[in-house]
Amino acid sequence: MPDSTQTSYYRLALFGTPVLLFLVFFNPAILDPTNIGWLMHGDWGQHFLGWHAYRNGADGFNHQDLLAHPTGLSILYTDSNPLFSLPLKLISPFLPANFQFIGPWFLLCLCLHYVFALRLMERYAPGAWSALGGALLLCLLPTLYNRIGHDTLFAHWLILWSLYIFFVVETPRGKATGWAANLTLASLIHPYLLIMCLFIWAADQWQAVQPLRRTRDLKALSALAISAVISAGLCLTALWAGGAFSGTSPAGDGFGIYSMGLDGPFNPSGLPSFLSFLPRQEARQGFEGFQYLGAGLLVLVGAAWWMTRRTKTLTTDSTLDPEIFIITEPQGQDTQAVTARAFDRARTLKWVLIALSVLAVSTKIQIFGKTLIDIPLPEAVVPVLGVIRASGRLFWPVAYTLIFLSLLVLYRSPKRTIWLGLIVGLQILDLGIFAGYVKGLTARASDRTIVSIAKSPQWTQLIAASAQVNFVPPDPHINTDRFYNVAYRAVSAKVPVTTMYGARPDIRQQRLEMEGYSRFLKGEAAPDQLYVYLNPCPPPPALRARLRELDGYWILPPLRAASVGHAPVYPTLPLNAMQTVARDKPTACGFGADWALPEEAGIWTQGSRAVFLLPTDIDASAARQVRLTLNARRPSQVTVSINDKKVATLLLSKKPSTHSLAVPAGASGPVRVSFVVNDPPAPGKPVPEDLKRLKISQWGLFTAP
Repeated sequence: MPDSTQTSYYRLALFGTPVLLFLVFFNPAILDPTNIGWLMHGDWGQHFLGWHAYRNGADGFNHQDLLAHPTGLSILYTDSNPLFSLPLKLISPFLPANFQFIGPWFLLCLCLHYVFALRLMERYAPGAWSALGGALLLCLLPTLYNRIGHDTLFAHWLILWSLYIFFVVETPRGKATGWAANLTLASLIHPYLLIMCLFIWAADQWQAVQPLRRTRDLKALSALAISAVISAGLCLTALWAGGAFSGTSPAGDGFGIYSMGLDGPFNPSGLPSFLSFLPRQEARQGFEGFQYLGAGLLVLVGAAWWMTRRTKTLTTDSTLDPEIFIITEPQGQDTQAVTARAFDRARTLKWVLIALSVLAVSTKIQIFGKTLIDIPLPEAVVPVLGVIRASGRLFWPVAYTLIFLSLLVLYRSPKRTIWLGLIVGLQILDLGIFAGYVKGLTARASDRTIVSIAKSPQWTQLIAASAQVNFVPPDPHINTDRFYNVAYRAVSAKVPVTTMYGARPDIRQQRLEMEGYSRFLKGEAAPDQLYVYLNPCPPPPALRARLRELDGYWILPPLRAASVGHAPVYPTLPLNAMQTVARDKPTACGFGADWALPEEAGIWTQGSRAVFLLPTDIDASAARQVRLTLNARRPSQVTVSINDKKVATLLLSKKPSTHSLAVPAGASGPVRVSFVVNDPPAPGKPVPEDLKRLKISQWGLFTAP
């Protein structure tokens, strides 16, 4: 098509592109702010319930205590988008009882992403259609749509805005205003996006300082410093407004686990794509480190690299090879000079992009799910890098910059129209099935059902009769959907819930939850509180008469509603077979207060001594052997006893190993396995008593040797 803005085709494409993209990747039913049922899943549930609790139980400017009671969580740490939650709280009494803004937020983000992509490209494109094609490619990065499960991270437009300020904005006043607005909004949306924008901002500041430092222009340097201080002050104010300084530590474990593999840019890690045949990345790395560019963008980057190898570096005074690059621009538009300036500026940005890439790859260097190098970190560094534990995300600005610069190279080609058409077409084809997968994530919005599990109207009676709702164990990750169903009912009735997962754990709340759980395991349960099992486990003997079942949940109702539900049937576990320990399986039952909460796979001792009561009905006198798959935090000697009789001394390492232990002759009653871990301390570093020492990942009780 001709590069003209006057045709009806162009105007239709210009305004219709973001709408079409939204309809391709999202179910439009999510735009209804009263439609909330589709949010009771994954991280959306955390974000919506954080907002729902904030509007129903705010105990401060940016804080609520209905979830994770009594400590509570700020809206930043439930990822509830302070940019929307704060102003909407002011008008909350006028909003419907069920109100969500996540669906409209997706449309807003997609429109802003398109606008900044178009603004970024139109400065350098030789024509209107070329700019539109480039903007479309910047809107077709699979990484963008792969993040819709974490709605605040869908705001990739902040990254494009940062690149626009860096490359396009020329005046000091324009840059100061742009950065102040960009960093403030990023602070109110998500800290990871703020970190990415700060890296680009730092490169821009360094670039601005150099000529002023050489000319010793103190006035301009002072103005630059003042604008930087203002931007920093607005950032801190916005972070405070969102609740970043509410007492929860920004540090966390996991740096290196949620990283990007070296194959990230070309590995879709099993998601639908032309390259889905490649070996998958490790699951957690394949999620947070998903950086697949798509077939079209891979061709774009490859073509741009090939073209640059055929010509000199683009600078303001370079002579371009006419066989590869066109010099005379269509419609008299001279983009050669601004393109050369963009590449000059990219020289400053490249150091920031290298730093972001190194952090994204982390100290655990992997390719195709295989670890090449795992560099151990000093203990003092772990919490610092834990602030960016999902470091794989930090490659996003690198990807967008790479696409942007590759498009600038392509725009200089005499066959740019053919190249651009082929690349856009290839990218669309590659994302065809992927788009169906992404749209399927919001398909539930067509069904307006809110609670899909805790359906009984008796829940209303239960919660109304309860002073608070407890989940045992206090771990929503055991089954988030089941947790969300009951938590939504409780928060809507303004009844506090004693647990909730946040973006970062609050040590104070974790301690309170474990203390309450320990009391429960000893048979102590408040008569006016509701206890809900996420993983059905027989309660302590003193509480078994109170146990009921409702909608598949095992519950201990408050005494005022003791008749709600029906008596459950205890599950029977198979004998003579190894059972995998998992937090959502009956195999996780039988672990008391001397164990940490069960994990997705396995459970750790919480200290050097622990007892495991096998949850089976078989008497020890009929058992012949206990088999355990064990590993230690570090090489340790472990003494094992069965029903108080020593049966083995094991030497364990970090690598799991299976051990068969004979049940002592004359043992009777339930099978009880005790462990004593001798974990020698490192020189000058005593081992904390509550440190995780020993892990069980499988167990089995056998009636024959």
